[in-house]
This record gives sequence, C-alpha cells and structure tokens, in this order.
Amino acid sequence: MQTINAISLNALRVFSLVARHMSIRKAAESLGVTPGAVSHQLKTFEHSLGVQLFVRRNNAIDLTDAGARLFRQSAPSLQMLHTALEDVVRDTNELRVRSTMSFAVRWLIPKLHLFKSKNPNASVQVETFYDIDNPPTGTADVTISYFKRDKCPDGARILFHDVCRPYLAPGLLSKLVDPLDVASIPALQCTKGNWDWQLWLAEADKSDMQLNFAEHFDLDDAALRAASAGMGMVLTSDFMVENDVAEDRLVPLPNSKDINVGYYTLRVDGRETGLSKRFVRWLESAAESRH
Repeated sequence: MQTINAISLNALRVFSLVARHMSIRKAAESLGVTPGAVSHQLKTFEHSLGVQLFVRRNNAIDLTDAGARLFRQSAPSLQMLHTALEDVVRDTNELRVRSTMSFAVRWLIPKLHLFKSKNPNASVQVETFYDIDNPPTGTADVTISYFKRDKCPDGARILFHDVCRPYLAPGLLSKLVDPLDVASIPALQCTKGNWDWQLWLAEADKSDMQLNFAEHFDLDDAALRAASAGMGMVLTSDFMVENDVAEDRLVPLPNSKDINVGYYTLRVDGRETGLSKRFVRWLESAAESRH
C-alpha cells in the first residue's frame, strides 16, 4: 500500500465518477476515455489503498462498505475543489447575472448596453426566473431578487423600492366616463391571489371596492404588454414602464395613489471580482439616478 500523499487525486476523481454513476461505461463517457482505462485506474487505486472499493458482478458493480464510506466523505470535497478550480480558470471578463424575468426584460436588458459601453470586453450572461416564491438554487455572480414588502430579509441590499400605481393605455383612458371610478376599469392580474392589488386597495383607502378583474398573466411583462394594447389597467412601478410612458403607450391613472408593495434586492454570491464590483456599482448608480 502506498502512503496517502502518494495516491493520485485523479484516481480519486475517477473513483468518484464511477461511484456516482454506478457504471464504468458512463464514467468513461464522462471522462472521454475507454471503459478499459477506467477499469484499470480503479484496480490500481484499490491496490494503492489496499482496500476493495467495488464488488463486481457480471455487468454490474456495487460499492463495498469501504467504497461507500470513501464516496460519502470525499464527494463534497471534490465538488468544492472542482468549484475552486473552475473559479480560478474562469474568464475574468465573464459575469453571471441572475434576475427575475420581468425586471430583466423591462429594465436590465434594455440598459445593459450602458454598462457594456464602459466595459466592452465584459461577457454578461443573464439567467432569468419568474417564480419569486421559489427562486432557483445554485449561485450566480450577482443575483437580483424580488421580495414582497413584508417578506424582505433584514439587512437586504435594496436596489429598487417597488412603488406601484395603476397604468393604462391612453386610448382606454380616453374612453372612460369617469377615470376616478376605478372599479369600472378592467384590472389585469399577474400575481398569485392578486396580493398586489389587494395591498394597493387597502392603502389607497379602497378596501371595500370590488375591482373588475380581467385577464390573468403569469408574468408582469405580459400584463404590461396587454395594458399597452388597451386591455385594462396594470399595477406597476414607474421604472418598469419608463419607455412605455415616454412613447405614450401607457399613462398613470389620474389621481391614483403610489403604494410601496415590495423590493428588488441585490446580492453578490461567492468571490467578488473586479467585474462584479463594477457591475454592482453601475446598477446602484443607475438606480440612485432615479431618485
């Protein structure tokens, strides 16, 4: 048996792949080598340790107790090593940004060229998600999340306050007999249980009003497009519709109240890089410029 320090880390990696797949063939495919090469590596590894790690039965393999213990204890460390190496060799000009779908579509992506103009070599990968109650697992360099007003974690780094009021198409507004009769205007839905509309009604002193709920959409962006088409009014923040307002596709409902319903937050995951720091500064500067 060799000393522990003389045992190949690559052999441990091969062992881990075989144990994960419980297949020499699949491990070989993952490594881009032949099954014979993997089998030889395993036998050499077992000989070096002086311990049998697999029981071979016909075309199947099983872990021995020692093999199962080694896999259980080594797999997390190998994953950490893989992540560390990936982080070191990853292009320093690459940035992974994760954002809620509507924020990415309505604000981030249309303004991304401003960041790129100052960082022309940056390669920004934008990953989106739409279920704010079940954000994706894993990490990105920078994550932009959304929290309802009463669910925002203490100490969260707030990028935007989601201060909302109803917006609708100018054509629909012109057809209203009484713009103050909010209940007569079709209200577009884009949240579970219409929690945003319910909060707005309560704080606008209209809690006894029954809105005329119309179409339901699973994305804010879809509801905003429907509002631009004259299908009804939508509850949103001014920064989400600044282009629509500038191009006369949407206008705020006259005399309607602004209500803070939630927050867009900013989080930096893992090791900060020069690029991620510049991106965060740009985001916060762009958000601050609106105040």
